Amino acid sequence: MLSKDISRSAGDRAAAARKTRRVGELVRLFGHAAGGRVSERLLTRLGMAVSDNAILRQLKSHVRKHRKTQPLRAIAIDDWSWRKGFRYGTIVVDLERRTVADVMKTRSAEATADWLKQHPEVAFVSRDRCGIYAQGIRKGAPSARQVADRFHLMQNLRENIEREMRSVSRCAGRPQLPAVAGDRHEVVRGQSRLSRQAVFVNAKRMHAAGRTLGDIAVEMGVNRRTIAKWVALDDLPDRQRSTIKPSSPLYFQEFLARRWAAGDRSGRRLFHDVRNRGYVGSFSHLERLLSTWRKGASGQTPSPPPAKVETLRETPAIDPRTGWQISPMVAASLCMKPTPTLTPSEAAKVGALKEASPSFVAMRRLAMRFRGLLQGGNPSKLERFLHDARRSGLPSMQQFARTLMRDIQAVRHAIAEPWSSGQAEGQINRLKTLKRAMYGRAGIELLRARMLPLEPSEHEK
Repeated sequence: MLSKDISRSAGDRAAAARKTRRVGELVRLFGHAAGGRVSERLLTRLGMAVSDNAILRQLKSHVRKHRKTQPLRAIAIDDWSWRKGFRYGTIVVDLERRTVADVMKTRSAEATADWLKQHPEVAFVSRDRCGIYAQGIRKGAPSARQVADRFHLMQNLRENIEREMRSVSRCAGRPQLPAVAGDRHEVVRGQSRLSRQAVFVNAKRMHAAGRTLGDIAVEMGVNRRTIAKWVALDDLPDRQRSTIKPSSPLYFQEFLARRWAAGDRSGRRLFHDVRNRGYVGSFSHLERLLSTWRKGASGQTPSPPPAKVETLRETPAIDPRTGWQISPMVAASLCMKPTPTLTPSEAAKVGALKEASPSFVAMRRLAMRFRGLLQGGNPSKLERFLHDARRSGLPSMQQFARTLMRDIQAVRHAIAEPWSSGQAEGQINRLKTLKRAMYGRAGIELLRARMLPLEPSEHEK
């Protein structure tokens, strides 16, 4: 009898089941759409009492048995967070069918490469600027075309513009010092000190002439509390240094100085030694400290000559309607917005920014060119844009051009190909909703079961 029970056919098992196929199909559909607890309450009202554990168990079992792997030609890959800043997973979206192809537990180049090796038919992979996925795609699908997401490209440009406008806002009305020879970081620190000293002197002089603190703060581009503190002092106070952390080589300065005095001056060897002692910074950060020691040992410490102080053309941009200074975030968003789409108040702000900041004018011109490149579909104009951005004299635009050069093929494909990661972003929003609605039950198997399209069984077909 036992052997007969074991060898019972699928039809016999279905006939002896405690629920019909139709009920099983309804249980899976409810579980896929609404989850466990909600489906349990709804099915009970419909006269089909099934526990939430049974609903989710049947759903996961059905997905394992009837999951189909269809050939993929164009996919989008992106990460999502189990816990933001700590653990991340990976989602793969089929761009042609507009469905989720897979959900993975981890985010790594090795996992991405292994997944792509199982799908050698993939020809296009849309991704953000994450280097982990770029490395995994090169390993797992070297023949596939990587397509940089156009939204993330524009976002990177906006962040660079905001960084430039923030530096312009800080330096508005301050003296500009010419560059001098020597270590770049030491020169920047020295120029920053001289610039703050000049602002301090100007603020004291304007206050002695009867100007109010608010007027001085607006004209100099400095916080009003800082001006109030300065006018009560005779000398400019030094900046307070933050507590040195293990990410700084100065945290291990005593150990490094002993090794340096003993004649061990190999940067790689010293980097390995401080890493063993708890250093979590980068090799380049350590090399900046060692380079100053090398120059000091060879007698090449430069002393910057006194320079003539000139005034910047940059001035604080004031909103003509409110009288408040336009923030760098607002300036960056307006810099990216085409003129026909500006509202009257936004157009007034753009006009004020153009009059106050020549840097804004140059960055807006480059931003409109880059937007036209992404929409025009002609990657041959990219080289000219990069050439002009590198020679614009704006550090943030130069940094943006260098970043694009490191991923130039993916950027070219972003201009020429129609694919993007927009569908992946939408599926990630759906995944976040499901994960939070399921509280602590949202393991990777259940997330995959609810994110993948629910395939019908053979009987349902």
